[in-house]
Amino acid sequence: MRLYEMIFHYIIYRKIQEKVGDEMQKARRATVELCRLFLDNPEAVLSGGEVSRQLSISRQGVWKAVQSLREEGFSILSLPQKGYVLQGLPAEDLSPSLTGAYALPSCSFKGGIHSFPSLPSTQEKAKELGRSGGASPLLVLADEQTKGRGRRDRTWVSLKGQGLFFSVFFRPRLGPGLLQLVNLAAGLAVKEAVAELHGVSLSLKWPNDLLWGDRKICGILSEASSDSEGVRDCTTGIGINITLPPEEARGEGLMTACALSPLAGPVHRGRLAAAICGCFFRLAGALERDGGASLLREYRRSCSTLGRKIVIMTENETISGRGESIGERGELWISTGGGLRSFYAADVVHATPEEKGHSGGGELKESETY
Repeated sequence: MRLYEMIFHYIIYRKIQEKVGDEMQKARRATVELCRLFLDNPEAVLSGGEVSRQLSISRQGVWKAVQSLREEGFSILSLPQKGYVLQGLPAEDLSPSLTGAYALPSCSFKGGIHSFPSLPSTQEKAKELGRSGGASPLLVLADEQTKGRGRRDRTWVSLKGQGLFFSVFFRPRLGPGLLQLVNLAAGLAVKEAVAELHGVSLSLKWPNDLLWGDRKICGILSEASSDSEGVRDCTTGIGINITLPPEEARGEGLMTACALSPLAGPVHRGRLAAAICGCFFRLAGALERDGGASLLREYRRSCSTLGRKIVIMTENETISGRGESIGERGELWISTGGGLRSFYAADVVHATPEEKGHSGGGELKESETY
């Protein structure tokens, strides 16, 4: 390639980089699969004909996919009569096509992957997009949320560039009353993905808070639209603290929080989101097939609330007890001075270290559900 052509491509690349992060970006099947081809063949020249054949799209479609990747911040060199060479990945780690390429091929977002520089809430945007008649599942990511929220409409502080904030909209085949199991699956998925990618073992507190010590590092919220026949659609939002401001600059919502990066080193948010989604869809698929039997076995092994003295706080009372088991619908059973009680929704505080060897068993004789 002539020098002036190289300079021209570099100028275009820099202009695209300046625009990246200012607008919403959406990945399509073609851009995700083309990105995966580039990642699988680093520094190789991919001919337009070969890409067209492997992706089952036209040569014009290949060119459009290349242009779309450039708009996401990829540096791709065009070699006349030869093909395309990937020269660099986006500086922005929430590139939707790169996130999709990092996911397992079986983890298909038919409704697309949407990445925003800022949103009031990924949860509300995912529901808006999913319920507007589009395909599912779909994934919505944001660099920041201005109105992020958790359970009971509590504020989730979502500072720009300092966390991984995303929501998944999907249509599971679940009977009524099983939404809590989706929450359990999401908590397990985060725990597994963080351990797999970064070697950090987080504590999973019922139902789906991820902790390091006694500090919260991840929160999860699942919401569903349902009828008498079952769940019509579900939106699961996940927020993970990647970094935190200095302690003197933290607001009230971050004073008891913890961040992943100081424990794990550099974190690529798109890759982590892809790993979490892969684990989540595997667990959700098993939930659909067996009604939660395998999910509950795995969750009971991983839940650090079981075997501990805990404090349960509801809107009406505060109760001390010991975490005993997780019921068939995801409810927490605890033993108290008055016997066994169950809870479907409550705040839990771990009061003692985990007792090793606790199986999560316990004979269930009394039922009082909140």
